[in-house]
Amino acid sequence: MSRRVNMLGLVTISGICIFLLLFASHRTNNYQMDFYRPRPYYHHHREAPSSAAEHFNNGGSTTQNASIRIQDVILSERERILEEMMLFDYPAGQNNQPAQQLSDLTPETDGNPIRSIIITTWRSGSTFLGDILNAMPGNYYHYEPLLNFDIIQVRSEPLASQAVANLKKLLHCDYNGPGMRDYLEYGQTHTYLFKHNTRLWRLCQVYPNFCWRPDFLTPLCRLFPLQSMKVVRLRLAIASQLLDDPGLNVRIVLLIRDPRGTLQSRKHREWCPGRPDCDHPPTLCRDMVADYYAAQLLLKKYPDRFRVVRYEDLSLDPYDMTKEILQFYGLPMDPEVEEFLESHTKHDIGGVSSTYRDSKSAPFHWIKDLSYEEIDTIQNGCTKAMELWGYKKATNSSILSSKFDPLLPYSLT
Repeated sequence: MSRRVNMLGLVTISGICIFLLLFASHRTNNYQMDFYRPRPYYHHHREAPSSAAEHFNNGGSTTQNASIRIQDVILSERERILEEMMLFDYPAGQNNQPAQQLSDLTPETDGNPIRSIIITTWRSGSTFLGDILNAMPGNYYHYEPLLNFDIIQVRSEPLASQAVANLKKLLHCDYNGPGMRDYLEYGQTHTYLFKHNTRLWRLCQVYPNFCWRPDFLTPLCRLFPLQSMKVVRLRLAIASQLLDDPGLNVRIVLLIRDPRGTLQSRKHREWCPGRPDCDHPPTLCRDMVADYYAAQLLLKKYPDRFRVVRYEDLSLDPYDMTKEILQFYGLPMDPEVEEFLESHTKHDIGGVSSTYRDSKSAPFHWIKDLSYEEIDTIQNGCTKAMELWGYKKATNSSILSSKFDPLLPYSLT
């Protein structure tokens, strides 16, 4: 009798074990499919992620971090992105963006990310616009990816090919190869290269031993459905090669600013004086003229994937212009972007690199901060650029004491 009871117990335990193994196998086999299954939409404010992945994302102890593998961090970040994107309004065919669910946009599932690029020059409002894009959920921000090229403008060979190759590598989430090696080596001693990519930098602070490794950065980048990039060292005629590449499917905004405002802002930066590509008004304005004619060609060739925005127009009407820019990129006006605009456009807070600004006055500080002699010098080297882009000259010092409006209409047709 005892032997029969024992045998019955063994059979029961074996059956339970087999069931558990089959259940676990089923969960594992269906993980990818379940993970990328589309979620329902909700129209209330997105709450912060609160998954089991918080253990990794909040760090834990140093001892625990030392034992964590790259694949563990990737797994936890994948879960975080899933939660972050739960309330995202996928374009589903709007603005020529077909994506209906997360897997349509993530490179790791052979999706095609929404790639949004800003082409401009230093101190032209790109940090503000770049941070607007980075406020979108699920965004991976390639901040000034040509930083290691120094304070120069890339207009032609021999630098143009390497610059474009580096940008394509990053947009494809490929951190391998000689060009990327130089980029990452530079970043290790100039960490602001990654700091504006807030989702990456959060992980770098917790796992510094992974931060600059291609075998970490490549799979991490491939998790993100939105990829944004701001480029301030490459002129538009060269950047057009990114539009020519059908595999990238990028959309580019050329961001333009009044040269008087740009040069006034550059005065505050220690890296600019003495650099001809940075502190010489005629050089800046020759680039603006060249960008104007390149923009005319691109508007004809890629009317749905290229457009121009003046920084002053964005600053004077940040909400409606942001909505328009996001629509051009194929993105919704997300609640996180609305919160960013509400907190960053009312008051001046922080130093010269801060994006907390009274947006209606920020573009026009040059009127008070530059002497008329400085303004006149800039204008003399920028007559053609200001005419093309719709910026009115100040003809004497007294005009600046009144409510001088430097903006005029402009046309690219």
